[in-house]
Amino acid sequence: MVKKRTYKKETTQMPSPTNEAIERFASAADGNTSIKIEMPKPNAPRNYKAISVPFNEFEYGKLEELCLKTGRSKLNAIRWSILKLSELENN
Repeated sequence: MVKKRTYKKETTQMPSPTNEAIERFASAADGNTSIKIEMPKPNAPRNYKAISVPFNEFEYGKLEELCLKTGRSKLNAIRWSILKLSELENN
């Protein structure tokens, strides 16, 4: 025999927001917020994201040339290139 489910009625309601909470929300929506946004640290541990990038033979050859020319590892050369290109684009 199938047991019929019984549901509990939830009697708890969400508390209504205070005037202060409403003002804080409205000022944040207008862009007048004092919330400090923390910038990522450049020397933070590298455990945020990992990606796999497939290369063709030409691209891999260029990466190896860059590594030999700069004395960097492949991963370091890719990271260094990203930072250098970012600097050039921002200036």
